[in-house]
Amino acid sequence: MSEVTEEMIQAVDDWEEKYKPIKNHIAPDGSWDGLMFETYGEEVNFVLAQPDENVWTWVDGDEGTWLISGFAYINRIGYFVTKLPHDGSVALQVDRYSDEYEDGL
Repeated sequence: MSEVTEEMIQAVDDWEEKYKPIKNHIAPDGSWDGLMFETYGEEVNFVLAQPDENVWTWVDGDEGTWLISGFAYINRIGYFVTKLPHDGSVALQVDRYSDEYEDGL
């Protein structure tokens, strides 16, 4: 249902290399190779305790999913905490919904 392009894969790889997301020590077998923190319980409490410039949110948008800098509540899928801080508003598209999905097929 979603389309991932080579450019998207490269953008995510570049993001991981640049910001260095930390492993989820609470649930090391979690999503995104153990890097994503869930939106509830002990995991989200850990995320909220981190500096905002080291927090990222994976969100669901109209045309696909995005990784955005900072803590977001609406349309959140999960969170990431990075060793290196972001320097403002950063967004990268993780995947894109295909035309078939948009047409309701």
